Amino acid sequence: MRACSQGSARAERLSSLQVFANNSSLHGISHIFRHGSLSLRRVLWALFFLGSLGLLLVVCMERVTYFFSYPHVTKLDEVAAPNLTFPAITICNLNEFRFSRITRNDLYHVGQLLALLSDRYEIRSPHLAEPQLLAALRDKANFRNFKAKPFDMADFYNRTGHDMAEMLLQCSFRGTDCTAQNFTAIFTRLGKCYTFNAGVPGNELLTTVKGGSGNGLELMLNIQQEEYLPVWGESDEISYEAGIKVQIHSQEEPPFIDQLGFGVAPGFQTFVSCQQQRVSVLPS
Repeated sequence: MRACSQGSARAERLSSLQVFANNSSLHGISHIFRHGSLSLRRVLWALFFLGSLGLLLVVCMERVTYFFSYPHVTKLDEVAAPNLTFPAITICNLNEFRFSRITRNDLYHVGQLLALLSDRYEIRSPHLAEPQLLAALRDKANFRNFKAKPFDMADFYNRTGHDMAEMLLQCSFRGTDCTAQNFTAIFTRLGKCYTFNAGVPGNELLTTVKGGSGNGLELMLNIQQEEYLPVWGESDEISYEAGIKVQIHSQEEPPFIDQLGFGVAPGFQTFVSCQQQRVSVLPS
C-alpha cells in the first residue's frame, strides 16, 4: 500500500510538472517535459535549452563584472604647474562718452541718441541740470546758423571714449610698475575699453608663478565722474551707474563684458581671485 501511495504521488508530481510546462511561456519547456517516453527530440530540446540558459548566465556575469570595474570616460586630474599664463583683463568705464569731448557737430547728430536733445533739437529737462553743465550744453546745442559736417560713429567712439592714460593713477604687475602702454584699446558693447595682457602681436604674454595679493595686477583708477553725461532719459548708451566693469578671460576669448563682466564701485578697494579650468573633449 505504501508503494502504491508513493507511486501515485510521483505520478501526480510529474503530471503537475507537465501541466506547468505546457502552460509556460518559456520557450522549449513544453517540448522537454512533454508526455511520453524519453526520445531524441526531447534530449535535443533539453540541450538547446540548457545551452541558451548557460549563454544567458555568461552574458549576465560579464555585464556585472564590467559594471564593477567602474569604467569612465571623464577624468579629473590636478596638475601642479610652475607658472601659468596670466589672463587678459578687460576694463570699461560705465560712461561711454566724455562730455567735454562732445562737439556741437556730435551733439547735432547723436543728441537724441544720448537722450540730451529732443526731436526738435532742444535740451531735454533743462531744470534737472546743474547751472555750469546747463550753460555748456546750451552753448553746444546752439545750432543757429550751424552747418552740419559729416559724422563718423567710429571716430566719435574713439575720440570721446575715456583715455586709459588719464584714468590710470597707479599700476603694478608682480611688483613691477606698468603704464597705459600695457593696455590695448578695444571696442565693446560698452564703448571704448582697454585690455591688459591682450596677447597682441609684439607683446609677450605675461605669466604668474603663484596667486595671492602682490602676485597679480594692481590698479588705481580715476573714473572721471565729472565727465559723465547727464542722465535725463532712458537710452541704451547712457549708464545710470558710476564705476567700471571688468571681465577676466583668456587671450583667445573676445570680451563679452556687458554680459559676463562684474562691476566695481568707485571709492572702494576690490580684490578679485580666479582659477583656471581647462576642458579637454574626447574624440568622437
